[in-house]
Amino acid sequence: MTPALRREHRLARSFPRSKASPGELDRFIEPFGSGLHHLFVLRVGGKEWVGRKVLQHSETVGWYISSVLQPWMLLGPLAEWHWGNQGAVIYFHAVSAQEKETAFHNALTQSASEVRFPFPAMDDNGRECVCPPEYWQCNESLATQLDADEQHFRQHCTSLLRSLSSPGAVIHDPACSTGEFIAHLAGELPDRQCLGSDRSASMIEYAKKLHGTSAARFYLADARDIATTGIQCDVLILRFLNAEVMSRKDAQRAFLDMAAGVKPGGTILLFGHTPVLIAVPYMAQVLKLELISSVAARPGHTELFQFYRLRKTA
Repeated sequence: MTPALRREHRLARSFPRSKASPGELDRFIEPFGSGLHHLFVLRVGGKEWVGRKVLQHSETVGWYISSVLQPWMLLGPLAEWHWGNQGAVIYFHAVSAQEKETAFHNALTQSASEVRFPFPAMDDNGRECVCPPEYWQCNESLATQLDADEQHFRQHCTSLLRSLSSPGAVIHDPACSTGEFIAHLAGELPDRQCLGSDRSASMIEYAKKLHGTSAARFYLADARDIATTGIQCDVLILRFLNAEVMSRKDAQRAFLDMAAGVKPGGTILLFGHTPVLIAVPYMAQVLKLELISSVAARPGHTELFQFYRLRKTA
């Protein structure tokens, strides 16, 4: 086990351990290194809360990191934070567990709510950590990893697209990897046209082999080339503008390129296993997209996950 993973396990067993009484100031120190991209800020009701994504434990899968955030991961309302040799030193107001749950409930009912991750995944030299191209050569181990922790996204997308899209609508997943996600949508929404593409030939081969009998159609293409292929979609699903997949600069450029492939009045859904890298409200303003919502949760669950829904105005 690496030192970083050992620290994550220790943190998961002790988090949160507040030393302050409710209302008092407390602090949390995130040292420079691989844990910085787990820090998040929840904006709700005009107030910013700070939290930290932490390993969770399940009897079936053991210890794992999820894109689903829980109220106990919140530290409290943010007072200030400093950056120095220690890393990120965060000062916050201590609150009760009930206040944390209330903040999550309010985030789902207030349209201006958003979850942001200030730091990307970084390597030991302080540069953005991006997986090399050879990492995406498909195999069973990678496929299992990519398809894990997706159920909440599939459920939410399926429910949303039943009401947002009409029969015959084109739903495009331009970085479909194993094809599991778009094949699920094709099975749940059989009267829509579900397309999956990827720049990795091994991924497309795997998707066709595994989902060849589904209604989804797969083809080889780079997501950045959507606008030049002539394919116009009603729904664009972006699951890869995320930490470890690409840099912030590349994610912004890709978003600009791909938004052009959406029909007027169409929908863009933006989310991912790791934090979304782009500043979505700013990019929506630049491209004159309507930002409808930024967070989501499954019915009956006290949770949040990043899930941006945008509409391309006519």
